[in-house]
Amino acid sequence: MRLSPVATVGALLSLALILTACGNEGASPAGGPQGSTLKAAPAGAKAASGQCRSQLRPVLELMDGLREDLAVGLNYDEYLRQLNGVRGAYGDIRDGRLRLDCLTAAGAPAERALNRYGKAANIWGDCLAAVACEIGPIEPKLRRLWARASALLSSAQSGL
Repeated sequence: MRLSPVATVGALLSLALILTACGNEGASPAGGPQGSTLKAAPAGAKAASGQCRSQLRPVLELMDGLREDLAVGLNYDEYLRQLNGVRGAYGDIRDGRLRLDCLTAAGAPAERALNRYGKAANIWGDCLAAVACEIGPIEPKLRRLWARASALLSSAQSGL
């Protein structure tokens, strides 16, 4: 079931408020994000929009580099190396320092893009681990995930 954009924003706002109240220290075993780990700044905190840019720009720039390199071609090892660099920058984002408007406009799409890139890495890696891996059958799925990640990345960049 697909949610309308208004319902999605409402769900994200609700999730951000719940996570701020409850905390969320979990991450997936692979080291990537699991669910939403970005948290809104406490109520009443005045964070400048420059702070949003300074916190998210490293992640977005690394993801943009990954997107550009995918366009010309990457092998799995290089893809994974770059993805791990993005994950590292994502891990450096300081929880509780981003305003809710920053989270909804840029943080959430960036995180969803990172999740798509991670899902593609898992599919590709599973294939390579198989004895008779053939890239042909999984390539359309990888391309769809990368295209969706690219669209989400563009959305995050325009949200800054």
